[in-house]
Amino acid sequence: MEISINIFGSPLNQNHRLIHLYQLTYFLASAMKIMKYIYSVMFATMMILLTASTFSYSFSQTPDSNLASNIFNNKELVVPKNVKNFVILIPNEAHESPDLPKDQRLINQPYVPQNLVVHPSTKIVWFAGDVGHMRKVILEDENSNEIFNSILKFNSASKALPFNQSGKFTYFETKANKDDPNFVMKGSVTVTGPEPNSSIDISKNSLKSNFDTLSVIMIPTKDINKHAKILNENSLNILDQYSFKDLRQTAGGGANQTLLVLGSNGPIDATISTLKKITSTLPYS
Repeated sequence: MEISINIFGSPLNQNHRLIHLYQLTYFLASAMKIMKYIYSVMFATMMILLTASTFSYSFSQTPDSNLASNIFNNKELVVPKNVKNFVILIPNEAHESPDLPKDQRLINQPYVPQNLVVHPSTKIVWFAGDVGHMRKVILEDENSNEIFNSILKFNSASKALPFNQSGKFTYFETKANKDDPNFVMKGSVTVTGPEPNSSIDISKNSLKSNFDTLSVIMIPTKDINKHAKILNENSLNILDQYSFKDLRQTAGGGANQTLLVLGSNGPIDATISTLKKITSTLPYS
């Protein structure tokens, strides 16, 4: 007698096994597609985070810091001790008094930033962007001794000023506005370091920079792309920007001026040359 053994079981059981095998194959294929999608999303997220971290690494105060808005709103900047030069902007209409009936200023401070904290190794330069006006910078120490005096034509810069000691220095210009003889353009530079007698230890500040020279410039918001191209061609990096509506309200709607914070590793003269190139083309001129 011949005996036949069906290792797959009955035909009905075999069909069930095939159905289960198909379902398992379909499930695995679907799972692979889902995993591939997840991996793609993870890869894209990692690339975005890497790009963002690379940009923020160039200049970061805190993870969520807005450098330009801090300068605008707080009128102050603590400069990293490894920065060799900082260019303070004397903006257009800096000589206008806030106490006049109609505000003629564009930005809320006569010097940008109005108050600066630096390490003794950082040199300061003033750049005159007040169209059609000669500007004068007089710097005094805490004992009111004059240690620096510079007269600047529009679209020019002072010599780089080194500081050899810690302390708070005040710079100013009197009689800047004929309609308000009491108005004084005033700013400060606090020079500090890790010395025991320093009121601020800048070495503990979390602000970091990969650039030798930092500077600021104010431009019309609508022209950002045009000027960004010039900055890029001259190796000046836009580290941060903040747009605002100028105080004289020259245009309706929202923000019409933008403050740019710039960084460069080239010579300080190259930075000044680029600032001059842009300033000469601004509509204020």
